[in-house]
Amino acid sequence: MAKRQAVLATLGVLVASVSAIGVLPAQAATPHPLPITVNRAAAGAVAATPEVALEVKFQEALRVRGTSQELRSTRGENLDSVQTVLDRHRARSVTPLLPSASVAKLDDLSTRAKARAGEAVPDMASWYSVVLPADVDVKQVIQELRSLPEVAFAYPAPDPAPPPASSTPDFTGMQGYQRPAPQGIDADFSHQDPRARGAGIKIVDLEYDWNMSHEDLQLDSSSDLGGSVFPRYTGFADEHGTAVFGELVARDNGYGVTGSVPEATMYGISPSQALASGGTRWSPGAALAYLAGLNVLEPGDAVLLEQQTSGPLGGSNYAPLEWIPSVFDAIQLLNGLGVTVVETGGNGNQNVDSELYVQNGIKWFDRSVQDSGAILVGAGSDTERERLGFSNYGARFDLQGWGRNIVTTGSNGSLFGGTDPANLNVRYTRSFGGTSGAGPIVTGAVVAVQSYLKATGQDPWTAAQIADLLKRTGTAQGPTTAGEHIGPLPNLAAALKAIEVDPPTTEAELSQRPPRQGDSYNNPFVTLTASDGWGSGVTGTQYRLDGGKWKTYSKPFRVLGEGGHTIGFRSTDANGNQEETRSLSFQNHR
Repeated sequence: MAKRQAVLATLGVLVASVSAIGVLPAQAATPHPLPITVNRAAAGAVAATPEVALEVKFQEALRVRGTSQELRSTRGENLDSVQTVLDRHRARSVTPLLPSASVAKLDDLSTRAKARAGEAVPDMASWYSVVLPADVDVKQVIQELRSLPEVAFAYPAPDPAPPPASSTPDFTGMQGYQRPAPQGIDADFSHQDPRARGAGIKIVDLEYDWNMSHEDLQLDSSSDLGGSVFPRYTGFADEHGTAVFGELVARDNGYGVTGSVPEATMYGISPSQALASGGTRWSPGAALAYLAGLNVLEPGDAVLLEQQTSGPLGGSNYAPLEWIPSVFDAIQLLNGLGVTVVETGGNGNQNVDSELYVQNGIKWFDRSVQDSGAILVGAGSDTERERLGFSNYGARFDLQGWGRNIVTTGSNGSLFGGTDPANLNVRYTRSFGGTSGAGPIVTGAVVAVQSYLKATGQDPWTAAQIADLLKRTGTAQGPTTAGEHIGPLPNLAAALKAIEVDPPTTEAELSQRPPRQGDSYNNPFVTLTASDGWGSGVTGTQYRLDGGKWKTYSKPFRVLGEGGHTIGFRSTDANGNQEETRSLSFQNHR
């Protein structure tokens, strides 16, 4: 408990007398958790002025822009009623949720996303941060703002939750999550094809911190996309991020561990936004929209959300990050741009189908009502694929990964290196887990598929297409917890075979009895042998003699007739990939 409060103090976040979102323990659960306060003093300062922060979204049709007293609707609508509420409650600042440079890029991003997705995406420029004095009646402010027709959302700004923690270690395998199904996702299979090892795909992890200098990662400062705008937050140490990175891109170098997609390009971005007045605030929605505006990502790239947030019950009943409406909108923006978002489902043991998960009258995780587009991941057993007791669940979940016994870089050094600070760069664990460990396992499967598609000249798939492929080819969730849905475990061998585009290869052999003399054949037998490599499997072989009609090959056949002959042949696999016609010519002498 003291550690968590110390972390918050380091962040520069003070908690007001009202209950905070999942930060302070033993607080009364409320349907609408109340806000954090923001430390406006510079980091390390002795004194701090406590304030209350809200996230407010204005109706997109108004196209609200500007700040504080300069707040305006570019459509010419009157915002006096909004200003009246803010003035009455002594609002200290009203600023866009995103940095000003990012706001300027959003119109272009939204236009591109709409053109690609065929429908409008949320306007992240309509999201604002409202900072109020600590003594304000927060419930009253939120109630008044929500009653205004100009306001779409108003709620307390979320405060940082710890990364989803690992479950109790069991030590039953070494990188078993990469073994063939049903044990793992069969990254062993995808590693064998250079086109499915992640090359050409970028992954960004929404992560507090990570160790760039770990011997098995070999990253540099360019891996940090947040820079000084979203600086890495060190209060939770770097071991969580280091473990996540290792599952994905640890080098295939003959020592340590190997990531599921070792040739992908790995980045991180912190959710901690720097404040102009000093200090930081936890703003994952802003971080994701800022990321979109960097123009680093392309269709087919992936973003992994290694964060969770407090759910409607507060405390440690953590919910998926998209429970925060600004995050939900940012995910839709990324999804509209063709970026696949993989979202860890959170370690709250919560059923997101519950009636508790309703905001603004919206059943938040009901796909028939709304869909962020993210692939939502739960944590399953490493042995039977049953839901682990800490993992959230529900119909909205797509896929599962191992939630325990994950061997990777960093973390607690339980496999090698221990806790000695001197061994930080050579530290490995055999006990990483939680939905934090499950998310990278699914992300690795997503990236392996996207890299194969890209390498074979195909357009990247949408998140929905990827999720559908991995669900229908995956290994089913264990039957005991089937009613607590987290989805199947990906099976890369089955998934890649389902989309393989390589045609079979057919070889022809001539033989006769007795053996031929010299270069002449005497009514030889023709044997056709077809192979599809690792692909979907040969379904049929055809042949024709001297340009005649195609026939189905079923067994060796004999060629009669003196003179020259040419046999054409080709095979087809289960995916409909047909080999280009090959031929063999010979002379027949009777």
